Amino acid sequence: MLLCFSLLSFCSCRALPDDPAIQWSTSLISSLILKSIRNYGISVVGEGEEAVVKLALGLGRLGLSSGPTQVVHLVSAGRLPEGCQIFSLHSVNLLRKYLSVLELPISWLLPSDFCCVIGQEEYKRAKKAMLCHRSQLLWFRRLYIFFSRYMFVNTFQAITMETKNVKIY
Repeated sequence: MLLCFSLLSFCSCRALPDDPAIQWSTSLISSLILKSIRNYGISVVGEGEEAVVKLALGLGRLGLSSGPTQVVHLVSAGRLPEGCQIFSLHSVNLLRKYLSVLELPISWLLPSDFCCVIGQEEYKRAKKAMLCHRSQLLWFRRLYIFFSRYMFVNTFQAITMETKNVKIY
């Protein structure tokens, strides 16, 4: 997620318990994201799975929930500051996900609004960070580190919503 690569915010909130059985409030998470966007003057936000949004904001667990992501909620509600751009990470099928660097030309040629190629230093940093969590480094995460396209290239689609002529009753 582009929101907080070099900026990490932590919050302690009883309304956000570390319990995968509890679905967090979309409006609460959205307000925390909006607060960070405004406080730090963020103009570009990249979002992926809701788990990524929650992790990047330091909100604890990585539980997934159904429905729109919190960033999409902000867009649809017209609450983002003017000029703030939102990009959503493209999901790819399992074969493409594990093509590793062979995915680079495919991602480059297919249409996307934003393509982010990860450099060698960034790859090493991400790999080192994942290897620090040995207790969570299961076999599939090791495969992810070495073969996932997301370690080398990420493509995004712009999320836009026309708010002109919207009537709220």
